[in-house]
Amino acid sequence: MNRSLTLGADVGGTYVKYALGDGGEPGRWTGEVASDPASPAITLRRLAARIAELLPPGGRVGAAGLACAGIVDVDAGRLGRAPNLPGWEGADLAGQLRAAFPDAAIALSNDVNAALAGEARIGAGRGGRDLVMLALGTGVGGAVMIEGRLLVGHRFGAGEVGHTILDPAGPLCGCGNRGCLEAYAGSRGLLAAARRRAAAPDASPGLRELVANRGESLTTRDLADLSARDPDAAALFREAGERLGQTVGNLLNVLDPDLVIIGGGVAAAGELLLGPCRVTAAAVVLCKAARATPIVPAQLGSAAAALGAAHLAAARLDGGTRETP
Repeated sequence: MNRSLTLGADVGGTYVKYALGDGGEPGRWTGEVASDPASPAITLRRLAARIAELLPPGGRVGAAGLACAGIVDVDAGRLGRAPNLPGWEGADLAGQLRAAFPDAAIALSNDVNAALAGEARIGAGRGGRDLVMLALGTGVGGAVMIEGRLLVGHRFGAGEVGHTILDPAGPLCGCGNRGCLEAYAGSRGLLAAARRRAAAPDASPGLRELVANRGESLTTRDLADLSARDPDAAALFREAGERLGQTVGNLLNVLDPDLVIIGGGVAAAGELLLGPCRVTAAAVVLCKAARATPIVPAQLGSAAAALGAAHLAAARLDGGTRETP
């Protein structure tokens, strides 16, 4: 019997995370393969070989979704600016994906858009129609869903809330501007703030020791673990949470969503971030009823974008649009 399965893949600079399954169990088989940051063709051939090993007898990939960090031109099928995948910029993603899975309906997406699609279907956003997601990783990505449809924008750059400027005189962001949310709440920005604070004459001994001992291996998890007993570490997360709350409050004023989902590795700090975020967001919001908008942690973890890409691909197979998971 010929069984059609759906594949979702999330491409990062080091690994491609994948989820293979059907409509009832989109993540029956999950895992990762090494990505080649210089070659989408090599990467997708590796992925196709792994998926071929997993297919059950009579199984085939009927739909394949690919999510990438960066500006994904869904209409042209190409990847624009992508700092973590410099060798992929300008690549014909649609053509490469079709070459790897020639019998499949395909869908392309930005990684956070795909993550929101996953959270909307089977994660924290189930039942919501108007949703916002922020993903706090090395940088900060964002995605918006309106009436059940992802907002991609005229030039496919919608949702880049990580580059909302909160203070023009603030710390330098990787994009070249100053005071972006990413410079405060992305792991790169948070770790830079920790190192600046540790170098101050009045820095707490605990933070100074942690930064010295961990060096370039310092992580946001290290800071979160220290924060329970160190005021400087706790203050770093409080400021990041407040800056996050500024952004969320602005989004609530503009979009008035059902709820806001916070994901990504930095969000593992939990209430260290979300507590100050909720307080600050409520102070920013004009509409009194909107001050109670839930601000919740994501549920699908690192598999969110792969699962969401699978849902987007399945929707294309069923005649859906590029924005409908």
